[in-house]
Amino acid sequence: MRTIFSILYIPISATLDERVSIGLIMSNGENHLFKYSHKKLQAIKGLLDNESYLILKTYLKSLEKEINITEENENKLFSIDIASKAKWVNHSYISYLSKYSNNLLQFSEPKFIDVLLSKEVYRRVFEKYIFEYEEEIHVSDSNNVYQNIKKELYPKISGKVNIDRTLTSNDFSNLFAPVEVNFIGVNGVPVAGQVFDFEKRHYNLENDITRFISLTKAIELSGHKDGKYFVLGREPQTNPTDKNHIMWTQIRDAKFLDFVDIDEIGIVEEYIEKNHVTPFFDEVTE
Repeated sequence: MRTIFSILYIPISATLDERVSIGLIMSNGENHLFKYSHKKLQAIKGLLDNESYLILKTYLKSLEKEINITEENENKLFSIDIASKAKWVNHSYISYLSKYSNNLLQFSEPKFIDVLLSKEVYRRVFEKYIFEYEEEIHVSDSNNVYQNIKKELYPKISGKVNIDRTLTSNDFSNLFAPVEVNFIGVNGVPVAGQVFDFEKRHYNLENDITRFISLTKAIELSGHKDGKYFVLGREPQTNPTDKNHIMWTQIRDAKFLDFVDIDEIGIVEEYIEKNHVTPFFDEVTE
């Protein structure tokens, strides 16, 4: 069975015909794969206006959900035939998109290659035309989210912030209940961040977020204004009318909070590095 692939591009300058490869679709007619580079999208964020960036990010994520097989079938891929929801992924329709989809995202004319579609083949083509291949991190609960942060972010910010600190009224007098933060530092203004699982029970999620917001207010009342507060997590895979999704939307759009997707935690690392953040509290050593 012949395999096709199409590269997705983000046009940067229509005048100079500049564009950046961002994603890759591959299909053998029955099984389809799609992935985009989160790191590359973040790298060119400054070249796009905010509205265009958000539209692109949302569309690319929706493509991943629609085209790719589900996680529980991942280990079966290429050993059995798996029906796909994305019936439009075929040579003729992608060819059509390559000619008429020329706004925020462009598709290349699909090409045939005489290889069997496999995950390893996909990886090699992705790294040839797009960027380094980032392994997917499937998140199902708050512990997995935390473990990702602990593995990917902590080593890069260790020594620059206090990590996994429980704050009480001994730290900020207007804090009426203990609040756990994943990191806290200062660079003239306080910098703090907390991981949230937006898939957990709504009552528990609401309680966690309320505590974090109470911390920001207690810090402000202590005289540290204009803080930088990061909320780390993932968009919940629920209906937009679901309470958790509504809360995620409110957090994402809040002016005094900075939502950072787990796939883009480099934003936090970059901010801490560029702004010379140091630990908020002196660490006690024995």
